[in-house]
Amino acid sequence: MFTLQGHTAIVTGGASGIGLATVEMLAKLGANIVIADLNDDAGNEVVSKLTATGSQALFHRTNVAEADDVNALISATLERFGSLEILMHFAGIGLEQHALDTTRENWDRIIGINLTGSFLVMQAAGRAMVDKGYGRIVAMSSIAGIRGGTGRTAYGASKGGVAAMMRVMSMEWAKSGVTVNALAPGAIETALVKKMHDQETRRAYLAGIPMDRYGTPEEVAAAAVYLALPQSSYITGVNLAVDGGFEAAGVIKET
Repeated sequence: MFTLQGHTAIVTGGASGIGLATVEMLAKLGANIVIADLNDDAGNEVVSKLTATGSQALFHRTNVAEADDVNALISATLERFGSLEILMHFAGIGLEQHALDTTRENWDRIIGINLTGSFLVMQAAGRAMVDKGYGRIVAMSSIAGIRGGTGRTAYGASKGGVAAMMRVMSMEWAKSGVTVNALAPGAIETALVKKMHDQETRRAYLAGIPMDRYGTPEEVAAAAVYLALPQSSYITGVNLAVDGGFEAAGVIKET
């Protein structure tokens, strides 16, 4: 019932973490894959593995904050596969820094990559999809864009902006057969998070997560892939929390 045969998917940030988990799931459903990433070695390695299992895949080195790179990505995708049905825009960077310590340089870097980059990629993909009359766009927001958390001034603003932009695009393209949604992951056990989250950060997160654990990249990828299916056609403008209940939680008592 659920298949993506004949569909082409761009996954930005697809060489690692949640992006990689999503690439693997999309490929298993038959989609052609375009990995857009700055890590040439990792991206090409993933393409080699996918090709070895019979999938059609392409790596395209892309800086999402550069309009020329983004336009080249869309052109390369259409040239290779002839169409673009799915965009998974997961490329981004993180920063934990209190408001009074956030420099203008760090602010501009986070906003430039996470928010402006999202605009450039989603606009370019949306243009191709609207012209065709079909598309599925899934952007990466964050629970930090919904709830206030210490050290998330720039990062939270960037991700809250992604969610707002997603809602506007979803309204503008709704009659064109293009759905636009976002994911808002909470604490997800990626390789980067394993390095970044110290003991106190983990304690603080787990205290507010009813499931009492971090999520996995595969759990986020599964939500993303559902929103990429033709069957998700009546879902648009949604910022879906994938967070073990963190957004919904209030007081959590054990008895």
